[in-house]
Amino acid sequence: MNELVNKLRQGNRRALARAMSSVGATGHAESSLEVCLRESTGQVPWWGFTGPPGVGKSTLLDALLVHLREHGRRVGVVAVDPTSTRSDGALLGDRVRMMRHAVDDGVFIRSLATHGHHGGLSDATLHCARLLELAGYDPVLIETVGVGQNEVEIRSVADLCVVVLGPGYGDDIQLVKAGLLEIADVVAVNKCDLPEAQRLVNEVRQEFAAAARDIEVVAIEAKSGNGVPELLQRLFELDRARRTETAEASRGRRRTLGEIRRRTEFSCRQALGRAMTGPEVEQWITKLNRGECSLATVISRLAALALAELQQEADDG
Repeated sequence: MNELVNKLRQGNRRALARAMSSVGATGHAESSLEVCLRESTGQVPWWGFTGPPGVGKSTLLDALLVHLREHGRRVGVVAVDPTSTRSDGALLGDRVRMMRHAVDDGVFIRSLATHGHHGGLSDATLHCARLLELAGYDPVLIETVGVGQNEVEIRSVADLCVVVLGPGYGDDIQLVKAGLLEIADVVAVNKCDLPEAQRLVNEVRQEFAAAARDIEVVAIEAKSGNGVPELLQRLFELDRARRTETAEASRGRRRTLGEIRRRTEFSCRQALGRAMTGPEVEQWITKLNRGECSLATVISRLAALALAELQQEADDG
């Protein structure tokens, strides 16, 4: 594993792919690899891109890659795709849209499946972004699977969040205002060649003005590249303005805290699911229906079983 880590730090693409494969499905890393993952400096910008399905997030990333490469940047991309019901792997729609960069050694694109994780992220997203940083990619772009109002987990991972919107979704603001706009550092309204786009730009700006939030709203047309250089310039400006030692320390803490919470929630759901299939459950259901115990008692017993299993796993591991 030390040899793998050394090759990774040298920017070896094959070592990077191997390291990502080791954490891809489970989100767990071998101990020596996990130690080096904690060395993330917080100095490399991680930019998150989220928004409803079909608004053009992947097309936007493809256009951004062109301009970042023109700036001489080596760019890493983590694209979180829906999970295939047949293979449990990622449906590689996002990577297909960025195929023209596949032969560029200055770009590394990794697709990850959600594997049932909520919040628009898979459990391995954080590790893969850290691996890209350690391998010398700067910046790291993270695209979430298409999300709804409350799937805003990207906020705990990315330094800057770009919410991508597009016209044609009916009541656009109602769709996003409950969650997505709250996490935005920049809003990119795509497909600005369509007549409805300017109305959406105005509505989003009014929403921010009413909330007294100074958030930039950029009109773009990702397919043609219109507005993309201006969006990239704004991201660089915001990143420079926020890059302080205090902010970098806070950034690392936020990422680790989010990782702990996600892993805890996932482990508890799994352990509780196994507890629900145990032989004791039928007895508790019978007692509950007879009025011999309370629902709170049943919940407490199930939680105790789940916690005992988690403790045993920790002791064994």
